[in-house]
Amino acid sequence: MTSATPETVAEQYAHLRTTVGVYTPGTPGAGLVALGGLERGEVLSRALARDSEYVEPDTARESLILDEDASVWDAVTHIELDDTSWLLAHSRDGLAGLLEKTVADAGVQDVEITDAAADHVAIAFEGPKSWRIAADLLDFEISSLVLHGATTVTLPGDSGAEGVLARIGTTGEYGYLLIAPAGSGAAEWVAARAAELDGGPAGAEALLRARTEVRHPQIPAQSAGLTVREAGLEWLVSWGREDEFRGGEALAAAEEAGRGLITVLAEAGQAPEAGSPVEAGGRAVGTVHLVAPLAGTDQEIALALLDKPFDVPGLELTGRTADGTAVTLRTAASPVVIPQSWNERLGA
Repeated sequence: MTSATPETVAEQYAHLRTTVGVYTPGTPGAGLVALGGLERGEVLSRALARDSEYVEPDTARESLILDEDASVWDAVTHIELDDTSWLLAHSRDGLAGLLEKTVADAGVQDVEITDAAADHVAIAFEGPKSWRIAADLLDFEISSLVLHGATTVTLPGDSGAEGVLARIGTTGEYGYLLIAPAGSGAAEWVAARAAELDGGPAGAEALLRARTEVRHPQIPAQSAGLTVREAGLEWLVSWGREDEFRGGEALAAAEEAGRGLITVLAEAGQAPEAGSPVEAGGRAVGTVHLVAPLAGTDQEIALALLDKPFDVPGLELTGRTADGTAVTLRTAASPVVIPQSWNERLGA
């Protein structure tokens, strides 16, 4: 999934926003696990921070996995099929080991955990034209694969190999995740189809920009050193659960956050560095937590960790560049772009 001439971050970002960008999700070579067996639901319930009791087959969603102190271990994509549950870790390896420990702690027997990273690949493709690639894999109308839907598919080629396709994305555009056997040629086929649509690879920096624009969780950059509430990750947790799950006791005992992340915008070339202070009326009210690449756009975007009540959109605050120059930071609601996919009908 690479071109002869490496593309710039701006070109990769343009793929995501105007055509289709292709990338390998999660940690390459690690963090992809398949669960089988009648008691796999008990393992999912204990491992995931989002309640999984009523998850329907042929669906996809995201959840946090917490450490015992309720800090973020990682986020995972959970695809549920009739007889298999797939989990893809977003940034960590060791997922299979974590689940095996969960099985031991739960005392369940009818569970099979397969570390699938060695013999399967995950391919993600996102952008306003990405649905055209997904449509080639389906034997039904593309619009029938709804957001957070999943299905098995027959992969292109003569092998007859099967994969799993989920409609789930990270940039606000149409997005899909394909899990396929290694050696099936699926990754190469997706890359070739993207090129036909004038798309191409999307690297980490381009994804960082696109995801920050829509506040899609980015672990660990977004969560480093922060609680779930401070990082704005509440929607990846089921609050008020009475059942036992990893980190649940510490989460229930956690205090309300006194600070939170908010999107801040600055003129191009004026983004303060991560860790630099943010001021209001000459008083420090927080710090810059994460800065996204400019990626050929006309404004800088960052996430700032601000004391309440400053973590709200519509404020003008002050940041400082590396040489101490004061710059205006405007807090903003998300998303800060209008994804092209919002105006392009599936199947058009």
